[in-house]
Amino acid sequence: LNKNNQHESVSDYLEEVNKEPFDLEKAPLIRASLIKLREDEHVFFLSLHHIIGDGWSIELLISEVVKNYNSLLQGKQANLPELNIQYKDYAVWLNSELQQEKHQASEDFWLNQFSGELPVLDLPSFKKRPSVQTYNGASLTHGFSKSFLDKLKGFSEKHQSTLFMTLMTGVKVLLHKYSGQDDIVVGTPIAGREHPDLEHQIGLYLNTLPIRTLFKEQNSFLDLLNQEKETLLGAYEHQAYPFDELVGKLNLKRDMSRSALFDVAIVLQNQQQVFGLRNEELLSGLQVDNYNFTNKISQTDIRFNFLELEGLVLIIDYNTDIYNFELINRIFVHFENLLTKCIEEQDKAIENIDYLTQGEKQQLLVDFNDSKVDYPKDKTIIGLFEEQVDKTPDNIAVVFE
Repeated sequence: LNKNNQHESVSDYLEEVNKEPFDLEKAPLIRASLIKLREDEHVFFLSLHHIIGDGWSIELLISEVVKNYNSLLQGKQANLPELNIQYKDYAVWLNSELQQEKHQASEDFWLNQFSGELPVLDLPSFKKRPSVQTYNGASLTHGFSKSFLDKLKGFSEKHQSTLFMTLMTGVKVLLHKYSGQDDIVVGTPIAGREHPDLEHQIGLYLNTLPIRTLFKEQNSFLDLLNQEKETLLGAYEHQAYPFDELVGKLNLKRDMSRSALFDVAIVLQNQQQVFGLRNEELLSGLQVDNYNFTNKISQTDIRFNFLELEGLVLIIDYNTDIYNFELINRIFVHFENLLTKCIEEQDKAIENIDYLTQGEKQQLLVDFNDSKVDYPKDKTIIGLFEEQVDKTPDNIAVVFE
């Protein structure tokens, strides 16, 4: 590749390959590329269709590629874990009589969760939503301090909740503040590998859990956290029920401009989940780094990707056809302000908890209301009105709704 535009050329190539659809009737449903930048520098790219694997599967695959590579260099047989079952065994188990009984109980749980009129989240935006859903996206990253993470973890532990439960509640409260809506659904992925024998399996075990929250008048943050905890624990108990099947059972009126059931997703990964599999073994004689590839796809309107590292990192993926940079960028400071005040005043009604910055308050309360205008003292209101009529006779004078 030309040294002058290597990065641009590689990014264009990866974006093009990533967009190329798989033919589900033709194996293999996996693609790999090795792009040579220099004699001693290459970019390795791996892509597979979701029908044969998930994010966990990719990490497993990379981990086993590393083990095989190192074993080949040493002239040894790779020591890979022996699999007690295959994906087909899992499929048979799912269809067993006992699992069918559990399946029916899970179906009843989810249909009860989504009974009645289902909400559609409408967040403020300067752009008109396209009539057909698009996936053009961008992402923004923000790192919160370790002290903020410690505060969240301490609060969660004190109230017998997980960090994810607190983050989920915080995001829901922020969405409630932005939209003014009292019924909100967000989605969250779950690995779906409940049995230890599934940990080293490559296959699609991932499922999506839609989590619904109803806000009541005078709810405090602590009230909502306890409510969210109960909802999530119930969802985890019935996590094996397929999201697609739920959507089918609900007979939703299809809106081509949106995803089914939810438009916002929330994910939390800790350090072990982010780096665990990759750190098991390093490639012998090679230095490996992540390639900085900008993902221009957003699968949902907004996706909150939390990473628990030394501090808390939040990556927001968003649809650029609906939201702009300025709007999404404000979420980071609003989220921190809101969570900090919710923890400090955990029993206070969330309606009375503020999340705006001092600059935003100044703009809303003072700058936008600075409507003082000097008028000529020697003219009447009627005279000024008549002058304006002469200047713009075709303009609308008054609107009443």
